[in-house]
Amino acid sequence: MANKVSTSTVFWIMVKRDLMIQLRNWSEFIFRVAMLPFILILTYGYVLPKIGILSPDFPNQMFPGMVGMSLLITGIHGTAVPLSMDFNNSREIEDRLQAPVSIKVTAWSKMVVGIIESWIGALIVLPVSILFMGSYLEFSMSGFDVLMLVVILLVSSITSATLGLLVGTIVKPMQIAAMFPGFLMPIIFTGAIFFSWDSLSAIPWLKGIVLLNPLVYINEALRSTMIETITAMPLWLSVGGIIIFTIIMGTTGMKRFKKMAIR
Repeated sequence: MANKVSTSTVFWIMVKRDLMIQLRNWSEFIFRVAMLPFILILTYGYVLPKIGILSPDFPNQMFPGMVGMSLLITGIHGTAVPLSMDFNNSREIEDRLQAPVSIKVTAWSKMVVGIIESWIGALIVLPVSILFMGSYLEFSMSGFDVLMLVVILLVSSITSATLGLLVGTIVKPMQIAAMFPGFLMPIIFTGAIFFSWDSLSAIPWLKGIVLLNPLVYINEALRSTMIETITAMPLWLSVGGIIIFTIIMGTTGMKRFKKMAIR
């Protein structure tokens, strides 16, 4: 009698295969992940403060937001696009669903790839930020802040993957081109990248609306732990928001995935 393959073995085989595919296209991946942060950092973090249009303190406001943005957007793209292609074009997902494991294992494998990519996206921002904004940045982090930063990045990467799972079950391949201007751009520019949530007190209606954006909670949590000179959302509220969005998007995305898998 043939030996049964464990669930963990099947899971890691799926993850390894997706990562190998990404590795073959590593230059395209780096270009895609780095280009938007590079342009924003060069313009808003270096050129505009240098010529006096923006305050020299602005890069401190912006830096945590760039880390959060890169993490979220990379995780969404890394999960949603392959998932959409598998379901609608290549139909490769059907082969994976034949594996002797739960349907959820296939979804989790896609999310883990998105989580790994989101960390890479966040790490890519660091050298670019230090290169162009290093002279402006004022870090002040205690040991607790460093620990919280790691926790926030980990939970936020899961958030990005759950949102990617949800988007991947909604967006079809022919709609991917419209996803950036129609979905990701609103998330980016209302996600507290260039401003803190507290600063929106001057526009109360917008301060309330942006709470529907998970990126706001990620960036405010990062801002709270990385830059003490800026008033950020209370840490309990930002971390709570990240967790709540992760649960809602993960649950909804998994339900949609299972529905599409058995149709």
